[in-house]
Amino acid sequence: MNDNDLELAQLLCTRLCHDLAGPIGAVAAGVELIGGDPSAADAETLSLIGDSSTAASLKLKFVRAALGSSAAGALDMENLLDGYLGATTGGDGKPKVQWPAPAAFERFAGAAGATWRQSVLNLCLAALEMQPGCKELSVSAEESALRIQAKGQSMRSMARRDELEAALVGKTAGKDLNAKTIQAFLAGRMVRAAGCMIAVESEEGAVAVVVRF
Repeated sequence: MNDNDLELAQLLCTRLCHDLAGPIGAVAAGVELIGGDPSAADAETLSLIGDSSTAASLKLKFVRAALGSSAAGALDMENLLDGYLGATTGGDGKPKVQWPAPAAFERFAGAAGATWRQSVLNLCLAALEMQPGCKELSVSAEESALRIQAKGQSMRSMARRDELEAALVGKTAGKDLNAKTIQAFLAGRMVRAAGCMIAVESEEGAVAVVVRF
């Protein structure tokens, strides 16, 4: 591992810790409230612990599938993403997801190889982060392209989207990456390593990540 790879690994670990800090911290806070007498816990505290532990578990399942070994076998990507979104945004704020039939991914799987499932999950996450407040996420797999579109409210500033897009398409140097852009960079690098091309299409209130193979 060279210095650049080490820095990328550190950034990725920072990102993962940030994602998991919220629910795990809430569990710890709930346990602290109970103290040494579990029988004294009220319903609100127990609900906090239960909801937070569930959120942490769902997030862990998603990141393990998205960033773990490709040898993990078949993954239920739709349910993994749904669980992650629920844990991240809560039931009321969760985007509506349009997902294709499993057979639709066959051509992309053939082009992207063993990591195709990880690629899809990471690309979905990248699209969601480029469109904060996403209300609808649609995934479609065509004959020679995978398209992931996130729709929501118009953004006040495009700086955040531009930063993530640059990382996703490989225009950000390793030294300029940070914990906020490392996941998008990884998603793009994974796709390009499989010989696919990646681009971002933006319009008012929507962004689409398009992979051509």
